[in-house]
Amino acid sequence: MNEGTVSVPDEQYERLAALAAARGVTPEAQLARLIDDAYEGLDADDAHAESLPLGVYGDDETADDGGA
Repeated sequence: MNEGTVSVPDEQYERLAALAAARGVTPEAQLARLIDDAYEGLDADDAHAESLPLGVYGDDETADDGGA
């Protein structure tokens, strides 16, 4: 992807920073990931666990139901 400058409004940057912190990356890295995903598009069948929202599991992964 080409390098460039992106402006993010303050209220959206706060949300971006919170999402990035939850994933253990910098806001800049999270924004780059979001832009790459939007540019390339995500194939739901090929989504990796790190690209899924928190608490969402892929077909070959299972959530720990606590024995239920």
